[in-house]
Amino acid sequence: MEQKIVIDTPGSGMLAFDANACTGCGVCALMCSLYNEGVQGLALSRLQVVRDPFRAASSINVCRQCQYPGCYYACPLRGEALDIDRKTGARYINEEVCNGCGLCRKACPLEPPRVMIHPGKSVAFKCDLCRDREEGPICVEYCPVGALQLIPRDKR
Repeated sequence: MEQKIVIDTPGSGMLAFDANACTGCGVCALMCSLYNEGVQGLALSRLQVVRDPFRAASSINVCRQCQYPGCYYACPLRGEALDIDRKTGARYINEEVCNGCGLCRKACPLEPPRVMIHPGKSVAFKCDLCRDREEGPICVEYCPVGALQLIPRDKR
């Protein structure tokens, strides 16, 4: 019988979304793909804007940076391909190590899963709160209406 190891991982910040402010413009998703992939493309964004034309409303699907991330525990390359930044607490995927097995995607408790498979690289990818970007998440900086903000880990 396999023993499950539970590690109390450091918490990270998370993105907060104001549905009343969002216009559904998609600048957040385009800037995300540009920053992370070097090209603008909605399929390459680590967050998705979901538009409901019948209610004239928008929402986003983005990784919630779970305290006990199922994706992390499901990864056979845990600590290498899917890891937790010890400084920021952000859960992130090292695409250079990921084998694209998809177990992290299946383990995501959110629907639809916030872990996606990269259409060109066939590896997993997800929001990591732009963990290496000094200014913080690019989606927050470029949202023209302030519908996104980073909630620090100590305020969650």
